[in-house]
Amino acid sequence: MGKILFEIGAEEIPARFIPLAISQIEENFKKITSEYRIELESIKVYATPRRLTLLAELSSEQASEEKLVWGPPVHVAFDEKGLPKESAYAFAKAQGIEVDQLQIKPKGKGNYVCAVLSKKGKKTEEVLPEILRNLFYSLNFPKMMRWGEGTLRFIRPVRWFLALYDDRFISFEIEGIKTENKTQGHRFLSENPLNIDRVDNYEFILEKAFVIVDPEKRKKIILTQAEELAKKVNGKILWNNELIEEVTYLVEFPNSVLCSFSMQYLKLPEELLITVMKDHQRYFAIIDNEGKLKNYFVVVSNTKAENEENIKKGAERVIKARFEDARFYYEEDLKKGLVNLLEATKGIIYHKKLGSLYDKSLRIIRIAERLSDRLIPEKTELVKIAANYCKADLASGVVGEFPELQGIMGGYYAKNAGMPDEVFLAIREHYLPKGFTDEIPSNDIGCIISLADKLDHIATFFYLGEIPSGTEDPFGLRRAANGIISILLKKKYSLSLLETVSMIQEFVDEKLKEQISIFIIQRFESYLESTGYDVNLIKTISDFILIRPVYEIKKRLEAVSLFRSKEDFEEFFLAVKRVSNIIKNYEKFELNPELFSSEEEKKLFNEIEKYKENLYEYLNSQQFFEALNYLHKLTPTINNFFDNVLVMDKDEKIKRNRLALLQHLSELLKSVADISRLY
Repeated sequence: MGKILFEIGAEEIPARFIPLAISQIEENFKKITSEYRIELESIKVYATPRRLTLLAELSSEQASEEKLVWGPPVHVAFDEKGLPKESAYAFAKAQGIEVDQLQIKPKGKGNYVCAVLSKKGKKTEEVLPEILRNLFYSLNFPKMMRWGEGTLRFIRPVRWFLALYDDRFISFEIEGIKTENKTQGHRFLSENPLNIDRVDNYEFILEKAFVIVDPEKRKKIILTQAEELAKKVNGKILWNNELIEEVTYLVEFPNSVLCSFSMQYLKLPEELLITVMKDHQRYFAIIDNEGKLKNYFVVVSNTKAENEENIKKGAERVIKARFEDARFYYEEDLKKGLVNLLEATKGIIYHKKLGSLYDKSLRIIRIAERLSDRLIPEKTELVKIAANYCKADLASGVVGEFPELQGIMGGYYAKNAGMPDEVFLAIREHYLPKGFTDEIPSNDIGCIISLADKLDHIATFFYLGEIPSGTEDPFGLRRAANGIISILLKKKYSLSLLETVSMIQEFVDEKLKEQISIFIIQRFESYLESTGYDVNLIKTISDFILIRPVYEIKKRLEAVSLFRSKEDFEEFFLAVKRVSNIIKNYEKFELNPELFSSEEEKKLFNEIEKYKENLYEYLNSQQFFEALNYLHKLTPTINNFFDNVLVMDKDEKIKRNRLALLQHLSELLKSVADISRLY
């Protein structure tokens, strides 16, 4: 095994693209080395804003390649005594082997002569330039650029390539840029360039030059430094995984600095201050033990500790200016008030074919009112108020500047307007949930508004023909459908998907409602699969998935899954499957008990009627596992019927009546789920 080091040095790469670069380098290098028949023992990919680095262990040479070359049929190549003919000699010569090295293998309807050729692999060092070129060209990003007069395209201008294998310099070039055994340290803190004579020295040399090349090490340094600084002011860091990752890829040599801001800004909404610090300045906010924001924050710089005072002053000056802007927008919004903000939404176009934001609010009100009348009629008036104002903050200065605060600021403005707690909380939370793992709104009013908003969102874009396809979903319709399912599941509302979709009345006809229903069902099925239910299990409840409450569907699945694990499940399944197979190709027949000619028919019919009556109690109380256990007791009666009754009687009337009896039985057996679809 030999160690390889390949570094791509570039101008500052945007932090958001670095995780993509890391995954591409790892995956593509594995694929390329496999294609070159080189064994890959280990691989690590490091990255900083100025470099992407591959470190790997490879076999010293390619594996030999075996190639099968087909020749003529055996009877053409050899005579009856098995001696080679001229064609055998000619084929062997063409392949560079002796006749006695030829093999005979079956192919199609006969046996053919063939040659198994072995080609010795090259030394890894010989093919590495080609491999590394291919790796570089395989990297692809959403935004690529050209620079200078060359044709090379990359995420940012490439300044150097470093390539070593087994501590030997590998010389080649990519688009005129030659590889070196040199790298660059920190742009401002290091003397450059740096000679790298051994692969194992790479990290050490860079660290001496103020570059922590391993992103996990940088992250750990950031976490440790920031927590220690927060403790100095009796606080703790308000961690955010996305911000941690972004800051990790913004610096090469992290140095955290504790900063502060005036207590007066704590009068502003906490979310506003945190958003300014996190999303706009990449600073870490500090909170107290109760989770309240403190007037301190941590900035992670890309320089040495002796520059801390300048960094602190600069960061505090910047944050003061940003907070002043935020305060101005907030106070101006409060002066306007929620009513005037709502009025302003009349001038904001939601979509040229769908009207203004105000028009959207009216649609949300109508859908929310229908939902509320069905689920929480005693709170319909509050629902209408919340629905009316839920989009008003989109006309505010704060949301215009900080779009990620939509809904949250609306809640503050509603509270300032003196609205009931339930209303401002509903406005604040109505964008939730944004995924299956997200929290749903904390009260029923918020859940109703969220459902109405998401239903309108899906309906209007389906109306426009903007239906998601493949992995594309530019308008977030899948996310909206996921949110609807999540609320219906967690709140256990007694709403089926059919009834939920029926709440939409604008822009949709019955055909479009059907398309929307299918779309939401697909999202529900996808969710169920992601939670561990297999496709066949989900198929067992497909007859109910549109017409029964969503949370009930999940309970039915849980029951079937548990029931399937029982030791005696198989005998019940076989009985159910037998019934299903016999009746599946027949139309619905009318049952006439007077045509029964055997005791087995009468007994089965009487059992069905008795079970129907008793099963209702289980179904009504949603005791689906108990219902399946109860149905299981029918197994001996079903088997006895098949053992003693010929369903396909010569008399057509008797035959149809017996099929009708089995159809009647099948309806009972499918009361919880269609078990016959399991296998």
